[in-house]
Amino acid sequence: MITPQLPPQANPQNPIENIQLNMSKVDESALQHSGESSVIAKLILRYLTQRTINENEAKQILTGVTLYDMRSGQGILQHNENTEHFAASVNKLPVTMLTLEELRAGRISLNTVLTWQESDRRAGAGTLDVAGGPLSATVGEVITDLLTRSGNTAVRILVNGVLHGAAATNNRLAMVPELEHTRLIVLDSNRFYLGNTTSKEAMFVMRQLMSNQDAFGSYVKQALVNNIYSDIGVKSQLAGNDFIVLVNKIGQLNDPDGDNRHDVGVVYNTRTHKSYGFSYLTTSPSGAGVTQAAEQSLRDMGRYMLRFSGDWPAHTQSAPHMLRQAPAQPEQGKLLY
Repeated sequence: MITPQLPPQANPQNPIENIQLNMSKVDESALQHSGESSVIAKLILRYLTQRTINENEAKQILTGVTLYDMRSGQGILQHNENTEHFAASVNKLPVTMLTLEELRAGRISLNTVLTWQESDRRAGAGTLDVAGGPLSATVGEVITDLLTRSGNTAVRILVNGVLHGAAATNNRLAMVPELEHTRLIVLDSNRFYLGNTTSKEAMFVMRQLMSNQDAFGSYVKQALVNNIYSDIGVKSQLAGNDFIVLVNKIGQLNDPDGDNRHDVGVVYNTRTHKSYGFSYLTTSPSGAGVTQAAEQSLRDMGRYMLRFSGDWPAHTQSAPHMLRQAPAQPEQGKLLY
């Protein structure tokens, strides 16, 4: 029998210590071979993620990360998680959270019809963003457009038509102790920017959205599962296993104050019944040519989380649902809603 050779100074009674000694040689394949030891797997995930964070920060890419074990309620990794970033479309999640409160309180229903003016329309990828498109829709249809296509008209409709304006929305967010930084930027009584958040607070909002899978929570979950942005971020790294469910929301913005690339979500493994939350926020110096590196970091960190969650390629041929959409285009400058 061949006896495995441990590295110099390795402790045969402490496999975690041995991994720490050899960490410079670790790649993502180690996640697949970490066996049933969640402690070792989490150690590897933390190392790989932190390595990518360090590479970002060497390029002056501000990076906030929060990784969370949804079942145990324990954090896995936190880095700059209280640092503010312009949220881009990620702040459509707290707008959704408050809309769910309205639904659960019975003040509106998914079938409530909302109406608006042509002047309310905002450019974007949503079905309601198309010039000359509908000027009315149900609350359910607006939520779907908001989350599945990241519609921009949809967020204006919900903030002004359901939540009574950006100032009132901020007042409600301020009542949530966990949301110290997550706010819209109010321009006047009718217009606003989507404002700021942190990786910790974006993760908190996603957890709130997923915590109650009643009819409303399930509706939101399905809208996020079906989002069309499969070519970027974490979703682009899915291996194609039908037992993996990915719920996520991206944010993309090119702006003189910094280019934002964000991805916040939850990975569910229906075989193991484990789920893990991730919140990756990056802000790159505008015009410095490093935004592509930030985009790659979302793919890398997302892939580590997916593999950690059990999403490994079963074969080399892509599954049908892995077909990519046309590349998503970031907003050019902060959008005034």
